Amino acid sequence: MGRSAARRALAAMVLLALMTWTTGCGNSGQQGVSASRLDVSNTRLVTITETGERSFSGTLINENSKAVSIVQVDVALYDETGARVGTTMIEVEDVPANSEKDFSGALDVDYPVAKARVLSVATP
Repeated sequence: MGRSAARRALAAMVLLALMTWTTGCGNSGQQGVSASRLDVSNTRLVTITETGERSFSGTLINENSKAVSIVQVDVALYDETGARVGTTMIEVEDVPANSEKDFSGALDVDYPVAKARVLSVATP
């Protein structure tokens, strides 16, 4: 195989790899979904007294005309003084169009959490 044939073969492989990568990336079938039309309400920080387990719960509101396969809710965690001590991400799956879905995510942290607040809502 000559140099020009090798270059063409290499260029074809690179092009094929790029096409495969760009097809596989993106928002996984969530075209037409606007993160600005996603919201969270009824948030609450729950601690089970007997076990000490903690979770953050709420209701995800999807005002899009399309269902959303995955929504990421980023939550800031605060101590009793109001100082931010960490963050966590909760994934909510299969949210129907123009609908609401309750969610809950465990807080697997080793520090005291007195308050929590939603930082952002996004589609990956």
